[in-house]
Amino acid sequence: MLEIEYELREQDLIALTEHQLQEKEHYQKILRRHQITFPALLALLAFFVWFYYANTLGAIYIGLIAVLWHYFSPILIKYSIRRRTLKLYSEEDRARLTGKYKLRLEPQCLVEIHGKEENRIPWRDILRLEETKRYVFVYLDVDQALIIPRKRVQGDLKKFIEIANRRIAAAE
Repeated sequence: MLEIEYELREQDLIALTEHQLQEKEHYQKILRRHQITFPALLALLAFFVWFYYANTLGAIYIGLIAVLWHYFSPILIKYSIRRRTLKLYSEEDRARLTGKYKLRLEPQCLVEIHGKEENRIPWRDILRLEETKRYVFVYLDVDQALIIPRKRVQGDLKKFIEIANRRIAAAE
């Protein structure tokens, strides 16, 4: 029985939402609009101000705003999403969900231990494992997953993922 231990912090609660948004077409459309369309309109305005009014300084300011908007709008959008996602959790939920976790692989189920609670999840109830650079998500439903932060894992995470993937595939 392989076991890993990790600590889930408040900032990790938003990782699943961010990960799912990266793949959504609506989110990509908003980013394109803020990174390309709006700065392009500002650049056209800067060109108009420079050409029609011969105001070089004003055109430079407008162009600078366009460049800054291109780079800082994704940061502002992500900050807004993080803030809204954290508002979904009450203080009690945050306290209940954060802390030390243990995941243990057993032949029939994945055992999640958090505090004094022990939750057994049969392999057939786990949809898939998804890996990112910073997290591993164990999907229990389309929008529900166990979040495993890679940096704070104690144990052999690679072996854990390999065995878990085999058991999920075998349970299907």
